[in-house]
Amino acid sequence: MSPIIARAAIRSAAQASTRRQFSVLHSLRSFARSFEAHPFERLPVTTNSQAADWGRQVKRISQQVAIFLPGFGLVLGWPAIAKAIVDDRV
Repeated sequence: MSPIIARAAIRSAAQASTRRQFSVLHSLRSFARSFEAHPFERLPVTTNSQAADWGRQVKRISQQVAIFLPGFGLVLGWPAIAKAIVDDRV
């Protein structure tokens, strides 16, 4: 084993065996920090939120409905269509 790897193994073993002392003050400080406001939780004050584009949403949904409804009708209704076409001729 190389001396560098041996030294790293000894250091990691020594760090794993030592325990940090329990500190009530450290625990309370960590608990208090959990209540701090973070940037992703703050509401923007410099700009207003963007208005919803309902026309775009309606257009998107109507395009999806125009594809999915006939598609589902074809997938689920093919046995009835086949029965009407064959009409007991098989």
